Amino acid sequence: MSELGAISQYALAVQQMQMSLMKNQVEMQQQAVEILLGGTDDRSVSPSPTTGVNVDKTI
Repeated sequence: MSELGAISQYALAVQQMQMSLMKNQVEMQQQAVEILLGGTDDRSVSPSPTTGVNVDKTI
């Protein structure tokens, strides 16, 4: 019976990780849309805590 509990805990952890990845993807897409449709001259991306490079795009 403990194997079933361990498997369900693992499945829950995997599901939570997938949900987190989807949430991050949606947030990145929203940020990209806001940058592209913002209508401002400032098209720089705010620094990310997970990446060390700030990309500045000028159109």
